Amino acid sequence: MIKFFSKIRQQLLTENKFSKYLLYAIGEIILVVIGILIALQINNYNDSNKEKRELHEYLAKIKSNLESDIKILDSLKTKRIDINLKCQKVYQGFMENSFDLNANVNALEAMVEFYFVPNLNGYEALKNSTYLGKINGTRVDSLLDNNILNGIIKSEISYNTFIENMEVKFLANHNMTGLSKLYYIGIDELKKDPESFKKIIEQAKIIFNDNAFKAIVSRSVWQITLLTNDYDQLTHNGENTIKEISAVLNE
Repeated sequence: MIKFFSKIRQQLLTENKFSKYLLYAIGEIILVVIGILIALQINNYNDSNKEKRELHEYLAKIKSNLESDIKILDSLKTKRIDINLKCQKVYQGFMENSFDLNANVNALEAMVEFYFVPNLNGYEALKNSTYLGKINGTRVDSLLDNNILNGIIKSEISYNTFIENMEVKFLANHNMTGLSKLYYIGIDELKKDPESFKKIIEQAKIIFNDNAFKAIVSRSVWQITLLTNDYDQLTHNGENTIKEISAVLNE
């Protein structure tokens, strides 16, 4: 092709057709410029597609993490609500000055610690990449705001730390052998030995009247409700984020 154009230019010069040669040269320059612009446009298009594809990979990972987190939140909420109901029953007994052995034993589950640990691998990868700026100011960006998550983490640390401190005091004040039998063997089985069971009941009334245990039950009644509400908010936020990411991925 280059030889072809060179041959045309040489022919025009030989025939002393300078004006035609000049027009031809200008046309050739224009063709070269157009070719360069087309090449640049193609290159930009390829780069844009590559960036879009890589950003979508980050967003797809975040979406997968969120779907997993929502399942964990649902499981945590179920456990928290179960403990809350058990503690409410005991708390009612405190108010009415009544004693339900089985209810108090079940309320010991409030001492089990739960933490929500989100999977932030996708978000951290995006944050450490050059693509975070591409979602700044978008709906996805605002939904990825971790204010609710940070609030949950602080609340769980506060709650679990309090429960742990009260648990240490509670266990230090009492011999828990009888209660251990109640929890692991079961009340019905222990009732088969009435004399032994009567002693366990007497011991249990003293143990469950402990202020540390009452503090655990009371704190669980009100803070678990707050935590489950926070779980609902975070779940709702996660579901909205998934919808927004799906819309971006389907563009």
